[in-house]
Amino acid sequence: MPSRFVDEREITDAGGLSPVERAQLRAAGRLYDGEDLDAEARLADDDQDETSFRGFCTLWRVVDGDEPRYDAWLYQVDSGTFFRAGTTEVVAEVIQFGLECGDAEVSRELGPAMVAAGLLPKSDSSYAEFAELLRQQEA
Repeated sequence: MPSRFVDEREITDAGGLSPVERAQLRAAGRLYDGEDLDAEARLADDDQDETSFRGFCTLWRVVDGDEPRYDAWLYQVDSGTFFRAGTTEVVAEVIQFGLECGDAEVSRELGPAMVAAGLLPKSDSSYAEFAELLRQQEA
């Protein structure tokens, strides 16, 4: 069975985040804009604050069967950071809608899952490759 995105949560404030999720959000923000901000600052309710992800931030679990594999933070419409489930170990990023990953095995797992979830645009240069991998995984 191919990996899949489940349990989407819209993140609008830091109140319900676990310590690991807070650390993940902090790390994701540093990767995004270089600013080292805590979860409260990263989710500030200020339309003029360009460092806030509020209104453009979701957290997904990526699972293989029932096994949690990755925590996927997607933010600012076209960006994201993937962590090994329950850790702050970054395994991949989403940059301008596309998956960026230095590990081919992780890429072969996340890319098809993004296609299946409708999170990778058909216009992305890797869409056809990941769609074909998804077809093979589902066969």
